[in-house]
Amino acid sequence: METDRTVRGVAHVLRLAHDALRLATAVLVASGPGAEREMTALGRALTELGSGADDLAATNEVADLRSVLTGLYVGQDVGRIDLLTRQLGDIAWERRSVRPLPEELRLPVREIGEVCLTLIGRTSDVVALSAPHTVVGRELADVSRRQQALGRLLLEREQAIAVTDAVDAAVIGRCYEECAYRAVAVARHAALLRETTSGR
Repeated sequence: METDRTVRGVAHVLRLAHDALRLATAVLVASGPGAEREMTALGRALTELGSGADDLAATNEVADLRSVLTGLYVGQDVGRIDLLTRQLGDIAWERRSVRPLPEELRLPVREIGEVCLTLIGRTSDVVALSAPHTVVGRELADVSRRQQALGRLLLEREQAIAVTDAVDAAVIGRCYEECAYRAVAVARHAALLRETTSGR
């Protein structure tokens, strides 16, 4: 059935997004020669993510309208995840030549990343298993709460934190937050496709 094939494609693309974001996170915490290996692996993962989204869109060119629209929505959301993940990798790569983020920023940034990765892994499972997408709501709220706490920390400690460190931490946090929202949006598109198909 066309719907099942589309949903399997959506779950696959979410797994690819998770892999790419996991590697971008590894680049953020890597130091020394390992960072180069992680960056190369990230480049490959992003290429696979782009190909996966393209394959989903190409498959849907000959599909029914619901699958075509799902492919369109998913493609836009995955495209943003791709760009945001590239931005995380770029920040990590540029920071190789400067000192790492101070510990007071490293910990909250790492925690946001971990929660975001858990959420994206869960969205893939939710889509693949036909589970209600509401099960990822708690993780999404946790990402937002942690991002807000990071923003508060940056504003309250503005005199003690270097501007470059603050900007990088803020951008990293926002990248993770938007990746989380986009992944949940993808799961919602898949759920809507299933709902509208089951009523036929």
